[in-house]
Amino acid sequence: MMAGLDRIIDGVKEVLRMTDEVKRLSEGLKSLAIEVREIDKRLVRIETMAEIAKSQTGRQSKRLT
Repeated sequence: MMAGLDRIIDGVKEVLRMTDEVKRLSEGLKSLAIEVREIDKRLVRIETMAEIAKSQTGRQSKRLT
């Protein structure tokens, strides 16, 4: 009887450890998602600047001809 109770207690402890690990991983994932959004915003700005520069270069070549 005692061995069965010990196994149940050990199982509950393991579930609690796993729950803590899942919470920790979830927080890490949230942080990573925020960083990805920031990188995406920066990339959009860089792409916009590149497109503007490209269109201005095209206009300048047309003026020279």
